[in-house]
Amino acid sequence: MALATSNMASGSKSLKRKSNGPDSYTDEVWKRTKGTVDKKLERAEPFRIFMSPIESDPDTHIEESTLSFPELLDQSLGDLTESLHINFVVELGWFLAQYFITGHRGKKITLLYEQCDENLIELDLKKKIPHIKHKKIINANAFGHQHSKISMFAYADGSLRVVVMSNNLREDDWTKFTQGIWVSPKFPLIKEDSTSDGNSKTNFKIDILRYLKSFDEQSLSQWIEKVEKVDFSQANVFFIPSVPGKHQEQLWGHLYLKSILEKHAYLPMGVPSDWPIIAQCSSLGSLGTSDKEWLKSEFIKSLSAANCYDPTKIDTHEIPFNLIYPTIKNVLNSWNGPMDGMCLTYSNQTHQKQLWLKEFMCLWQCHSRKRSKAMPHIKTYCRISPCCTKMSWFLLTSANLSKAAWGRRINLKDQKVQGNYIMAQEAGVLFLPKFVTGSQTFSIFETEDSKSPYFSLPFDLPLTKYDINDCPWSIRL
Repeated sequence: MALATSNMASGSKSLKRKSNGPDSYTDEVWKRTKGTVDKKLERAEPFRIFMSPIESDPDTHIEESTLSFPELLDQSLGDLTESLHINFVVELGWFLAQYFITGHRGKKITLLYEQCDENLIELDLKKKIPHIKHKKIINANAFGHQHSKISMFAYADGSLRVVVMSNNLREDDWTKFTQGIWVSPKFPLIKEDSTSDGNSKTNFKIDILRYLKSFDEQSLSQWIEKVEKVDFSQANVFFIPSVPGKHQEQLWGHLYLKSILEKHAYLPMGVPSDWPIIAQCSSLGSLGTSDKEWLKSEFIKSLSAANCYDPTKIDTHEIPFNLIYPTIKNVLNSWNGPMDGMCLTYSNQTHQKQLWLKEFMCLWQCHSRKRSKAMPHIKTYCRISPCCTKMSWFLLTSANLSKAAWGRRINLKDQKVQGNYIMAQEAGVLFLPKFVTGSQTFSIFETEDSKSPYFSLPFDLPLTKYDINDCPWSIRL
């Protein structure tokens, strides 16, 4: 996989470094909200979903829906004692500088990662990072990665905050690319006299515990204990994880997503084929020689699941599927040109074997959020109404469109039982109206008379299909 190295970061207006050393970083977004980020999160209810700032567009720095990394460490969010980060790529100098500038230098950090620009073992031996417990996660499969991006913040009163995002822990990810960040409420300790187990109607606590335990890492044991003691009943989203393995139970990947959608997804009008599915990601895996091999037979089938629609209406049509992925023209017209294509890791060799995928592809456009020229590292999946005003559900995740991330069907136990084979760790949060707003659908068309809060999508509607001359941005490995 091609990765931009840390020395490619050019410095930015939103997070700018004038000289070497952590004290040389500044953050224009946090400068405006310092000491009041707790109020910013409250104003973001009930969705609590944000996008990272874009260095080249100062207008994004003042948006209520923009969030920078230092804001996650703001003193107003609580008396921080330690934090956990499970991520793919870490740029250590930038990462630690965020703690320095926010007054948290030396606070305990647990870090699980796959790639880092520094040798943490050597730094440990030199006693340079005594406050960091770290573990490099090595996947047994070459196509699998520890790709989830999740952080937890523990506070002096025993409470926890969970952040699920698409960002790596590196400067470019937080200043150049379109990213999505979900920030939980501050979950308190379970009261001593409570008989509750601290779970929510969305089973958030159970699912995140299952995910943490799947790593089988000693460094996570204290975090598992913390989670077990906390009341997550405020959680209004579902936690959707993937972990490597051959799974018979439907608790991971697209099959777990399916199990939730078939219980709670609502399609209040028309027939299922009226409600298209939209996928938007920053990389694409090898999906087979035709759309029937995996995309339609497994993935779209799972995302098509729904509980409420009129069963008396006969629907013989396939569920429409659209895939938002930047074209070559999108990248060349971005803020930094081809350099911004570094976050889009679709292999040209893979693309040449699945040219059929182009018929589903749509342009990257995000004028509504001022991010059309900021290439998307965000990954989202959703299902919208035919009139583009309502949404049945929305998923923000680290998972790109690939079998490795979501799983593929295999036979288990001497071919008698089918399972789901997943190669990567991923993490996402699923928004369902029933649990977030108490309505049947989300409103995605802003009107003054809307009865429910407006959900702002990270891309523009209606979508624009590729024309005959458009080609997806891809890289040659």
